[in-house]
Amino acid sequence: MLFASRWWPAVLVPLGLLALTIAIGLRLRTASLVAHTGLTAATVIAAWRQRDGALLADDTGLLIRHRGRVTRSYRWAEIREAGLTRPGFGRLALAVFPDGGPWDVPGPNSAALVGRVWQWRRPDPSARERVEAVLRSHGVRITDLLS
Repeated sequence: MLFASRWWPAVLVPLGLLALTIAIGLRLRTASLVAHTGLTAATVIAAWRQRDGALLADDTGLLIRHRGRVTRSYRWAEIREAGLTRPGFGRLALAVFPDGGPWDVPGPNSAALVGRVWQWRRPDPSARERVEAVLRSHGVRITDLLS
């Protein structure tokens, strides 16, 4: 396993944002409590459904665990370059630049984000080293996207 979701950012961060927006709305008397509660509830439900996500690797390539199912993402031979990235607040993913021609999707110069998980902070150095070691051992170049 290269990295996995943590349960508390997936649920507690949206709940904290709900409390903050309700407090600001009540203070300014402008916010609709129903709208904020509905939007935050939708965020919490979406985060809760993705709480068990993980990015795994084996000898063949990358595997994704999403909603309890494991699926194959990319084979090592298809990956030209990869690096950890932060696609959004509280999220972590592996940006994979696959080999491909100019008409392939996602194309040779654009990344596909695989293994999106909920993590509050950047990965600890040992996890980052573990991901980079696995990538190097299979001949994948490392791109530093977290800096």
